[in-house]
Amino acid sequence: MNSLRPISEVTAPLARRLLLIVAVLSFAVTGVATAVAFVFVQKSATDTQMRHLAEYVGERVKTEDRLFSDLVKVHDAAGQALTRRLESRSASEAGREFAELFPDFGDGTRRTASRLYDGVRQGSGYVYGIGGFLPDAKTLRPADKALFASALEVVASTGETEIHHYDNFYFFTPETRMVMFGPKRADRLLYYRRDALPTLDIRGEEMTQISLPAANPGRGMKCTKLRRLISDPTGRGLTAGCMTPYYFKNQFMGIWGTTLSLDSYLLRAVGESLPGGTNMIVTDAGELIAAPGLARKGVVEIARLRQLEAETKVADVIRQIKATGRDIGAIRSAKGDQVIAFGRLKEPNWWFLMTFPSNDVVLSSIKTASWVLLFGVLGVVIQVLLLYRVISREVAWPLGVLAQSQRTRDPGEALVVEGRHDEIGALARTLRQQQEGNEELLRSLEDRVAERTAELERANQAKSLFLANMSHELRTPLNGVIAIGDRLAEEEEPAVRRDLAALVTSSGRLLEQVLSDILDVSKIEAGQFQLTPAPFDLERLVAGMAELHAAAARAKGLTLTWSVDPEAAGVYLGDAGRISQILSNLLANAVKFTAHGTISLTVTRPEEDLLFAVADTGIGFDDKVRERLFRRFVQADQSITRQFGGTGLGLSISTALAEMMGGVIDARAVVGMGATFEVKLPLPRSEMPEPDPAFEPGADLSLEGLKVLVAEDHPTNRKVVEVVLGPFGVELTMVEDGEAALAAFERQPFDAVLMDMQMPILDGLSATRAIRAREASQGGARVLIIMLTANAMEEHVLAARSAGADLHIAKPLRPAQLLEALGGVRAARTRAG
Repeated sequence: MNSLRPISEVTAPLARRLLLIVAVLSFAVTGVATAVAFVFVQKSATDTQMRHLAEYVGERVKTEDRLFSDLVKVHDAAGQALTRRLESRSASEAGREFAELFPDFGDGTRRTASRLYDGVRQGSGYVYGIGGFLPDAKTLRPADKALFASALEVVASTGETEIHHYDNFYFFTPETRMVMFGPKRADRLLYYRRDALPTLDIRGEEMTQISLPAANPGRGMKCTKLRRLISDPTGRGLTAGCMTPYYFKNQFMGIWGTTLSLDSYLLRAVGESLPGGTNMIVTDAGELIAAPGLARKGVVEIARLRQLEAETKVADVIRQIKATGRDIGAIRSAKGDQVIAFGRLKEPNWWFLMTFPSNDVVLSSIKTASWVLLFGVLGVVIQVLLLYRVISREVAWPLGVLAQSQRTRDPGEALVVEGRHDEIGALARTLRQQQEGNEELLRSLEDRVAERTAELERANQAKSLFLANMSHELRTPLNGVIAIGDRLAEEEEPAVRRDLAALVTSSGRLLEQVLSDILDVSKIEAGQFQLTPAPFDLERLVAGMAELHAAAARAKGLTLTWSVDPEAAGVYLGDAGRISQILSNLLANAVKFTAHGTISLTVTRPEEDLLFAVADTGIGFDDKVRERLFRRFVQADQSITRQFGGTGLGLSISTALAEMMGGVIDARAVVGMGATFEVKLPLPRSEMPEPDPAFEPGADLSLEGLKVLVAEDHPTNRKVVEVVLGPFGVELTMVEDGEAALAAFERQPFDAVLMDMQMPILDGLSATRAIRAREASQGGARVLIIMLTANAMEEHVLAARSAGADLHIAKPLRPAQLLEALGGVRAARTRAG
């Protein structure tokens, strides 16, 4: 690589020239000054608007408070009128009037007669709209009767006078004695005149508690928060009320009350607002009294009230207002999204709030300050245009030339820029030198990539060879473990030994399956996996798979059923071994993940494809698990791996096999209710070929006297064959390599040859080809050659058959498979004899 030449010294710094231009145009100064002026004017306008809002709310509060100050006067006037009547009326006179006004209701209570509500002349006046209720008729003293006979008159006269301002007026005592004027009430006061139970008790109601001497030593008017109407059993008719205690001769006698219903004064007060504003009335404790949308026709749900209180955060607002120490003013909400003007209603000790979105206030103030901003922006734009022109000529154009030169890799385009004596000229010269270095580096990198690619290819070949050797080395000791275990399990030994032998066998089979899965994955990844299609009977295949897993299902108390739709039955062309592998994986998973219930295997032919479905009532899974279910080495989650075990290869291999056959595999499930796996395969129908009678299964025939040559270099494997075949009277000849096998074959005839594939001196494939060549040249009978080897891959099977072997049995050895093959030889000899 060429070394970079030194960069020439900068004689005219670009930074100094740009600084002079910016200073002349005073871009920054103008922009900052404009921004500061705008912010100042906008803030001043905002403060002015908030002050005006506070002043407006202050006037509204005076107007709204007048209703309550007038109500204080009404209560005082009523108290004075009642005092005059009590002082001027004798007890006997009051008793007679009381009996007439409050007749006995027959349930221990006294209630006003209906005529007092409907309307009747009483003395010199006309009384109407009156309802009264006294629950304790027997305990009433003369003074109590005089009090309520006089109170009824005052309530009637005061209520009539103030009906245009307040739609009800009443007097009551903590003992639940009450007389009310309410001609506009929809219920016609029937609750008190007829429906209220004698046990009605209002001592715990807020309107009573706030008026007692202990709670109201100043004897002034107090107002409640929203509360339910006593006469409304549904609790939906919420109202607020204002109460003033009445004292006669400095003794607490009762309470004057006026109810403010939501559909009268309260909703009117919050409904009249400035454009964009929202009014609310809130207690000093932060409880909502009235707000738009709170109620219709005086009816509100408690849930709706609490919802509005939570949405408006009125409790936080009241705390924020109290922190100002003012009765009238305007603030911003804690989040800054609302402007809140407030004023205290002194008589009820409530707050009148008017809220506006902060954006509305800000936008209004922005309009006021917009002229300052407009001229400032105009000045900035002019300066920016001038600055843009200068920078374009001095900076942007030469940099663009450099960029184009880099894109086209043509250093000649940048020569005009390299002649400059500033930073851009220095940059151009540096880029040219760097480009020359990069080109040399690129050539070097390409050589390195080619070398690494070759190394990876060699590593991939080494991996394949390693997997094949690993298979051979693992299967050899497994052969001894599994075969001996099977043989022990067949002996008439105590149950414990049989169990141990079965455990050895099952463990070995599991290890063999794991090894087979890993090898399958390796071949799939390498693109070397090949299918072996052949005709097969669908029902026989499905039945075999169901019977294979039925024992495991029964051991867990499960029921395994299978069925093949008549439309699907028949012979098909496909790789039966790989289809069995898919079904075996699905059935094994169903048994593994099902604790109780059933498992079913069904086959249908909805169209032209076969549809295999395995359904269970197991643990199921959710959509997140399904997304990774078919990945290699992955199970549903780590807890399932710990609980059930497994490599996580089964479903990924099944998916790859289904796709190689042109099909698909899918799953659906519900957590805790089971899963269904479906495999759709496009298999054509076929016909079953005639069976080859050469080696017919005959495991039940005697093998006594059968001569078998065993070519095996490993002593463990020779011992396995001896253990398996010795008890059946088979005459075994053992050799350790292919050359010794040929020599033994020359000395005497054999009924069968068990040939290992990998042996010293002469391997099993070469020895098999030599035996077949000898048979062809001498015209002798074809001896059965079984390739008994740990080389279990598909290419090994094809190589064995190509060399002339009749069967390929992979280690670990299954005794039944070998005995069945040798039984076929004896059966063929029997037919020939």
